[in-house]
Amino acid sequence: MLRIFRWYGALLCPQLPATCRIIASESDQGGFNGPIPREKLTISFARSSGPGGQNVNKLNTKAEIRLHVDSADWLPERVKQRLHKLFSTRITKEGELVITSQKHRTQHQNLKDAIAKLHTHILDAAEVPSGPSDMTIARVKLLKRKAERQRLIEKKYHSTKKKDRTGH
Repeated sequence: MLRIFRWYGALLCPQLPATCRIIASESDQGGFNGPIPREKLTISFARSSGPGGQNVNKLNTKAEIRLHVDSADWLPERVKQRLHKLFSTRITKEGELVITSQKHRTQHQNLKDAIAKLHTHILDAAEVPSGPSDMTIARVKLLKRKAERQRLIEKKYHSTKKKDRTGH
């Protein structure tokens, strides 16, 4: 039986034993499409501080996924660099991107949530940022000219104030 789970617009096909294929939805424009090898992910579970009542003290429901970014040969170099830049606070000294989830009461739901976060982070890093618009460039030039004029006015005022002190 083929089971496909849907997480935040992404599909995860667990029928592949060696890979965890994440396919971007149709709404993603030029996003990352490709397999995330399961052997490249380190998945662990720990006690959660989230919801669950007495369940929290008994079960390891918090999911933690670690991905060593530099050794991920299935990611383009540009995406690796953007992952380092965008998520530098979530990358350890060893170069592992750490993603955790403790939002739900079950391991399975937290694991799904963590994989969805990983997928979102990879899509964010794969996105090519667009440059500033013509309107923004014109606005910045206008603000620069205005600041320069204001600086010259203040300089002239300061100069006349000092001249008045000497009595010339």
